Amino acid sequence: MEEPFFSWFLLFGRLCLSVVYLVSGLHKGIYFEQAIAEFRAARVPLTRPAVIATVVLHVAAALGLIIGVFVRESALALAVFTLVATWRVHDFWNLEGPERLLQSRFALAHLAVIGGLLLLAATGPGALVLIP
Repeated sequence: MEEPFFSWFLLFGRLCLSVVYLVSGLHKGIYFEQAIAEFRAARVPLTRPAVIATVVLHVAAALGLIIGVFVRESALALAVFTLVATWRVHDFWNLEGPERLLQSRFALAHLAVIGGLLLLAATGPGALVLIP
């Protein structure tokens, strides 16, 4: 694909991927106690620091993707986070029945997001960035 379409596609992809993490980070920050309860239910150690770190990562990396700075690093960090979180929270292989199906669908959707983030990490931001 030739410029400028390539960079426009990358910008749209960056925006689509970033909104997931930006909204998630903001929700975890706004509904902090609920996020702590969710992390505890998922048996995440050091719950309070883990929620704080998650909020910071989600918001900072999402803004990096939107603005176009540290795009490769942000995408890679979010891909690793999503892989670990999916493995930890959506462990469908330990479930049965409808819950197994539901959690496997979540895991597959997260796998697609990880793929998009890895592609973005490989290609970089493109030419359309707010801070060159």
